[in-house]
Amino acid sequence: MTDTDTTDADTVSSATNREALITLINSAPGRDAEFKEWYWGTHVQEVLALPGFISARTLRLTEEPGGPAPFRYATIYEVEGTASDARNLMFGSGLSTSDAMDITAMIVAPFTA
Repeated sequence: MTDTDTTDADTVSSATNREALITLINSAPGRDAEFKEWYWGTHVQEVLALPGFISARTLRLTEEPGGPAPFRYATIYEVEGTASDARNLMFGSGLSTSDAMDITAMIVAPFTA
């Protein structure tokens, strides 16, 4: 067995203990540029510094899917362990906030395969 084979096996093994935490969110009206700067530049980096958060992929809606969409932005966090535990850690960690984020509607939902 080569080192590459061992790495691949380790990756597959550790990936089975991973779940996804998906966040759907909007900027506050008229504050999109400020929101994007804070969210991608500060907030996502703070979340990734928390234990168990492996990666983040941020997405922006490019067109309305047949009508107004309730959310313009999505972030998919890959987490080690359960996504429910990761969500609880995120909410209990005292992360920074911004009034450029619309807090009236937000979803932070755990997903598993």
